[in-house]
Amino acid sequence: MRVLNAVSALALLGAVCTATSANAVVLVVGGGAGSQCYATAEYGDPYKAFDICSRALSDQEMSVRDRAATYINRSVVRLRVHDWSGALGDTDLAIARVSGIGEAFVNRGAALINLGRTQDALTDRNRAITIGLDKVHLAYYNRGLAKEKMNDTRGAYADYRKALDLDPTFTMAADELKRFNTSGQMMIPMGQRRS
Repeated sequence: MRVLNAVSALALLGAVCTATSANAVVLVVGGGAGSQCYATAEYGDPYKAFDICSRALSDQEMSVRDRAATYINRSVVRLRVHDWSGALGDTDLAIARVSGIGEAFVNRGAALINLGRTQDALTDRNRAITIGLDKVHLAYYNRGLAKEKMNDTRGAYADYRKALDLDPTFTMAADELKRFNTSGQMMIPMGQRRS
């Protein structure tokens, strides 16, 4: 746990993407600490969630799919505290076990964009959309962030629009769209919002 505390403190010193990536958790069906990891990864205390997820990963009886899902869920915890490298490592471990879980590529893309590897982030988000995931709107939103960082404002607008079309209650996409006019031209740069 000390490692996570040190990493989160160091993350405060580094530059991060101005817009917030949306991260994806994966249901763990095996019960036990893996299910607790899932339940706390997105909204629980990140430090407790990290400990729960790490404890779950020490379970030798966990199925390969649940182990991959737990790595994905722990990557969400790491992303929440800006441990980009740790999140990348966890998603890589998940993908090495089960390469067909789209959420791993959404979270890997979030880590990569914050590590300054925007093209790689875009590739991973495309892969997530191709594979599919429960909350595909997250992949479109995150792909929009990558496209905007690459100065593809029309592409970013289209992805934010698609994310909002897929989930009309998704406020993060709605907030990004407020910076564009109806023809998809950016009126306000990333990181700035209309009041």
